[in-house]
Amino acid sequence: LFSQPPYLLFSSFPLSDSNEAKAAHRNSLGPLQSQFITKNNTRVISQRGGLAVLPCSVTMTTPATVSWFRRKDYQLLTVGLSTYSSDDRFLVEHTRHLGNWALRIKNARKEDEGLYECQISTHPPQSIFIELRIVEAVAEILEAPDLHIDEGSTLRLECKLKRATESPLYVFWYHEDRMVNYDQEDGVSVSNNKLTSSILTVRNATARHGGNYTCAPANARQSSVYVHVLKANFTYP
Repeated sequence: LFSQPPYLLFSSFPLSDSNEAKAAHRNSLGPLQSQFITKNNTRVISQRGGLAVLPCSVTMTTPATVSWFRRKDYQLLTVGLSTYSSDDRFLVEHTRHLGNWALRIKNARKEDEGLYECQISTHPPQSIFIELRIVEAVAEILEAPDLHIDEGSTLRLECKLKRATESPLYVFWYHEDRMVNYDQEDGVSVSNNKLTSSILTVRNATARHGGNYTCAPANARQSSVYVHVLKANFTYP
């Protein structure tokens, strides 16, 4: 349904004094001689259930090995292209001619948040720290919680995805407990707009189109709206 790559957010954040000291100790050759292209204070924001990619690009002037550590428990995750963690969600993405040694975390969880260290086995070792933040993507139907429409009119529900860092693999729409994405009924259609929006349209709505509608994107909290279809001669009390 969606084919664009994960959308990652990067920013700078102040390292604590202890982390600055650790980085300075490990990078004792000084910043001008650092072999890292990626900045030492990079923050990555990824959504729960998605793919987190922690960047680490280097310019190797001498043969060395790149390793990744999780700082909160100093767990060795990868060495070179080999994964040392028992958690198979961790792996290295290596692009040789670009010096890229990104750490990929599949199906990211809230407990994955924290500092990660990318280390080069120079003498002495050099390191940078990457902070990972995990957010929860949420769906929001703009017409929620209740929508009143006239019988015979067009029902249009728009579902927006907030705090998403990548395109969902799917956005399913349900009328009560029945999925309607592939409904054969004339006048029912679903359109998806890139990363953040999905629209359900029902032309010539009748009383049977009333009820609860739910927008359920992959890896995001779903949203619902109750639709009331009013007869043409209905008057509000």
